[in-house]
Amino acid sequence: MLLRRMTQHVKDQNWFAVALDFLIVVIGVFIGVQIGNWNQSSQERRLFDESFARAIVEIQTNLSVIEDERATISARLPVVQQAIEDLRACRTDADAKSHIEAAFAPLGVLSGYNLDTKALDQLINNDNFLPYQTPDMRKRLMALSTRLNTLHENSKRMGDRTEGLAKDFSHIVQPGPLSFEGPEQVLDAIRGGANSSPEMVRKKELIVPLDVACKDEAFLDGFYVWEDRAYYHWMFGSFVAEALRSNLEALGVPADEPEETAP
Repeated sequence: MLLRRMTQHVKDQNWFAVALDFLIVVIGVFIGVQIGNWNQSSQERRLFDESFARAIVEIQTNLSVIEDERATISARLPVVQQAIEDLRACRTDADAKSHIEAAFAPLGVLSGYNLDTKALDQLINNDNFLPYQTPDMRKRLMALSTRLNTLHENSKRMGDRTEGLAKDFSHIVQPGPLSFEGPEQVLDAIRGGANSSPEMVRKKELIVPLDVACKDEAFLDGFYVWEDRAYYHWMFGSFVAEALRSNLEALGVPADEPEETAP
């Protein structure tokens, strides 16, 4: 209809009306483009907000993993170090035997930090999200990704290297009787707060006298290797945990995941 009217105005040589109609068309196109751009920008902003929220939950989850592992190490380290002292002194009393056998459980587990940064890296690597990130925000997000990935990779490399150094101690230690009646009881124990390890199936026992075990350098070295790994994991996990908390606070979000409320 507008095209017919413009055609008629041209025939009538009503140039003012032609200019007015043309202006109406231009304004209409401009408004349409602006609305389209606004809708696209609004959608991208929503996608950024959703991606940012996922990244924050991921960071909070990683922080929880780090803190849980540090707490486990803190609980197990004194047990292993007491066994080391008894072996170094070559003590042969019943308490020393109990201390050394108690250390077999933590020696069987030091999983390290299994961290994930998929959501964080997707947020950082999406160029469409750049307009919604201040330079400081982007710097902090990239620093968080670097710290988490570095801790994960270093932890994994140390674990692989330690496994490669593992020795066979079957001439000193062998599995004993079942620790629980069945897997259901093991699961109940874990749910009750026990730390899972191979010891939860069958506890290991010394099969040689203590004065023989304490002189086996490879056996004692297994305790030292675990102690070194424990110190590394605890200390470097602490550095990363501090950085996570500091950067989350600077980003205006809590360090801990919000607790789920009952419906």
